[in-house]
Amino acid sequence: METSEHEGEWMRIAGSTQVLLRSRIEIDAVLQSLIGDALPLVSHHQVHDQLFIAKLHRVCAEQNFIVVGYSDNKVANAEIYAARSVLFCASHPKGYVGFVASNPIEQDDPVQAIRFDFPRVLLIEQRRVHQRVRVASETRLACLADGGGITPFDARIVDVSLSGLGAMIYDPTIRLQPGTVLTGCRISLPDGSVASVDIEVMHSTRVVMLDGSSACRAGCRIIGDPDKIDKLLKVFVVDLGRDDKKGGG
Repeated sequence: METSEHEGEWMRIAGSTQVLLRSRIEIDAVLQSLIGDALPLVSHHQVHDQLFIAKLHRVCAEQNFIVVGYSDNKVANAEIYAARSVLFCASHPKGYVGFVASNPIEQDDPVQAIRFDFPRVLLIEQRRVHQRVRVASETRLACLADGGGITPFDARIVDVSLSGLGAMIYDPTIRLQPGTVLTGCRISLPDGSVASVDIEVMHSTRVVMLDGSSACRAGCRIIGDPDKIDKLLKVFVVDLGRDDKKGGG
């Protein structure tokens, strides 16, 4: 598919305010357009408070993989492998893109890079270009997950982006399948207020925390009243133009 065809496919897909793609053909078209415009992918890792910024090099839907370059931040690169699943976001002039990539492995041919499984779902939000929003390492956003469901449980929101994509940490004994919607989740904000939202699980994986304990980390999508989500997003802002956030490892 040529660049002009990618452009046309993008315009068709991103015609609505927000869309969640599950079609491999459509996901491929969006990712190919990111390569064509040389737009960086961004991922924040809570364990060591690192920001990963790198380019998408190759997309191969037929063989079920994508290839992402290494970040200049060596610690952030290590976090990619430790996490096993990564929430990537990118700001495109025609929309905000977010997806979860899993099972990273090192690739040396033709260049040193990181290979991931092709993403199962991808979210596009048609907004003007924004800064990325994340939860700072010293802030703990406690969450009562599935408060409106059958079995509520405690979780912690550890990453949020402007598209509403984020990540949460929870007890490893809890099993959450992709597509699960946790209703009536209550997220405690630093000002003492509570944001009541629903959370859709996109992907989950087991991780080891700094203290050696096990936990599960889920890539998720936050659903709710725009005012409540905006309040959540304004907790902390990362300016990608700051040199100290790009790091040298």
